[in-house]
Amino acid sequence: MKDQFVIACLADLSLKEAVITHSAHLARMLNKGLILLYVEDKKYGNPSVAQVEKEILNIEATLPEVKPAHVLMKGNFKEVVNALPTLLNGVVAVAGVNPKAPAGSLTHPRTLLRLFNQCKIAYLTVQAPLHSSHDYDRVAFGIDFRKESKDKLIWASYFARFNHSQLNMLHFHYTDEGLRNKWNNNILFMNKLFKSLGVTYTDHTVSGRALFPETIICDSAAALQCGLLISVTTDTRDLDVVEWVAGVQEHRTIRNSAQMPVLYINPRNDIYVLCD
Repeated sequence: MKDQFVIACLADLSLKEAVITHSAHLARMLNKGLILLYVEDKKYGNPSVAQVEKEILNIEATLPEVKPAHVLMKGNFKEVVNALPTLLNGVVAVAGVNPKAPAGSLTHPRTLLRLFNQCKIAYLTVQAPLHSSHDYDRVAFGIDFRKESKDKLIWASYFARFNHSQLNMLHFHYTDEGLRNKWNNNILFMNKLFKSLGVTYTDHTVSGRALFPETIICDSAAALQCGLLISVTTDTRDLDVVEWVAGVQEHRTIRNSAQMPVLYINPRNDIYVLCD
């Protein structure tokens, strides 16, 4: 019996292949268990547990090497997500996203982000199936002047250590001395941590100024043919006027046109990480 689990959130079975392929690879990569989770939530009108049980069992049977368990529940989807670390010993969740889904459905980008905005574990949003383990060979993350940037580093190290991924650190060139000093401090912290773990990375300077800089990081990562982006969500306590009106960066990166998976980490002090 595993101590921690990858949680495959099968909110919409039309995206089951995407969710399962990424979840199974993460479980193998991290040497963790896999739980197939389905929550019947009346608010979203998704099929009943009785309607999906046979299909979930069929999915379970196709993964003998991973030996997943399944959990079928009725209740509030968001409450279940918030309880994943303690309820199911979850360490990372995988959820399918469909940019063309009807507004308010479980796989709609904004709905999905709202449901996971208090989640205490990292969550991977996927639009398309994983074709091979090599899809994660190149992993990208941005480091800027914000202290929250450092929250990406532990997960970046997991991909380097357990998947032998090449890490690609993307950053802007800061002309403002104050911002440059803060960025330098984050880089010093990263270098110290990665050195202690035997992790290396390649750095890339990206150009351009945008209202949402993480979208430039995302586009640049896709241009570098990275297979996954690690990102920190916007702290809802620090939203400015523009973000209230136009939305936050993750509303754009989650639906990126390259269909690149994005691993999101909420900026919290009580985020759960791997036991390794």
